[in-house]
Amino acid sequence: MAGDSVAADVVVVDLTGDQALDRVRELRARWPEAVLAGYLAVPDPERWLDAQRAGCDLVANRGALPRQLGPLLDRERARAGRYPLAAEDDLAGRLGMVARLEDSPVGPVAVYRLEGRLVACADRCPHQGARLSDGELEGGTLTCPRHGSQFDVTTGDRTRGPADEGLATYRVVIEAGQLFLVTEPGG
Repeated sequence: MAGDSVAADVVVVDLTGDQALDRVRELRARWPEAVLAGYLAVPDPERWLDAQRAGCDLVANRGALPRQLGPLLDRERARAGRYPLAAEDDLAGRLGMVARLEDSPVGPVAVYRLEGRLVACADRCPHQGARLSDGELEGGTLTCPRHGSQFDVTTGDRTRGPADEGLATYRVVIEAGQLFLVTEPGG
């Protein structure tokens, strides 16, 4: 097949027509790691189930496909170790704490800008669970607002108690104007 060397992250296929399910199987074989989404113009429960059995990760009505595809892609990125944070433009001019995520694959995280570099760490104090993003950030030292534990946000190291352990830290990468949290601790 021409273009076999081309990678695909997402493949969308129209499930109407006699050859549609064969096409789904062909596309699944060609791009086993891609998200394969099929759509129907009119709901057809039997065709829906057949498409899933043929290899579709998602089957939706044509109008619902965009709404359902976004969250599926977010889950796939998270499984791949990357979780979308924000558009790069959304952070323009922000200093210190630039973003807070309550719900990520690794739990609550906060993203900070230090000397032009973005860093991320767990947003819960290991001592008693206070939200660290409510604390003070001086240089690279973050102070817990509840009991004063201090952490280096670039390494996660505890620099002062009462916390007995440090924080998980995460890389932040920018690709095509989008910020992603790399969800492997210490990455």
